[in-house]
Amino acid sequence: MSRTPSLQNREQYHQSQMAALAQADLPAQAPALGLTVDASGRVPVRFFGRDYLVSNTGIEASDGAPAPLDHQSVLAHYLMSRGRGTLSGEFLPIGRLTGVVSTGASPSDNLIFPLAENFGGCYGLFTRMARRIGGKAEGRAPSGGEAWLFHDLPFFPVRIVFFESDDEFPAEVKVLFDSSITTFVSYECLELMELVLVEELLGP
Repeated sequence: MSRTPSLQNREQYHQSQMAALAQADLPAQAPALGLTVDASGRVPVRFFGRDYLVSNTGIEASDGAPAPLDHQSVLAHYLMSRGRGTLSGEFLPIGRLTGVVSTGASPSDNLIFPLAENFGGCYGLFTRMARRIGGKAEGRAPSGGEAWLFHDLPFFPVRIVFFESDDEFPAEVKVLFDSSITTFVSYECLELMELVLVEELLGP
């Protein structure tokens, strides 16, 4: 899978997020971002079918298994967000949100292309993988595809619209974010979230 330049240093990005997390005021931040704090001052979060505990000392998976670095980066970045407000309910691709691409294909297309390639002829397999990581079927989208919502983080919903292949057109997958999301997270985090979603859907 091709990587865009902003994701080439994912380990470095993770280190920077963990360093910032160590200084974060989680008891103040978590409630403002729709999350809770337990008696030990940790923030429990469910993310793509797994339960995590976030604290100033790091992010641990509740099942004791290693927490993927990209998962940690997204969760840390979200919990440090100073964004406030409400969701718009309007979902757009990254290029429309950031202004990085005004017309034509987005650089993020390289990240999501494997979804169409892998599931294009088997929507049933896609639905099983989507449910496995917490996706909720929303039915037919106005654009004609099948919509799925991934909404573990209260102010960071992600929608996938899946268009099956037919005799005229190949399969297509669109990954969309609420138009308010740039109030809460950076472009790098948006792109990383998209990548994590793709990798989780494709499975190990």
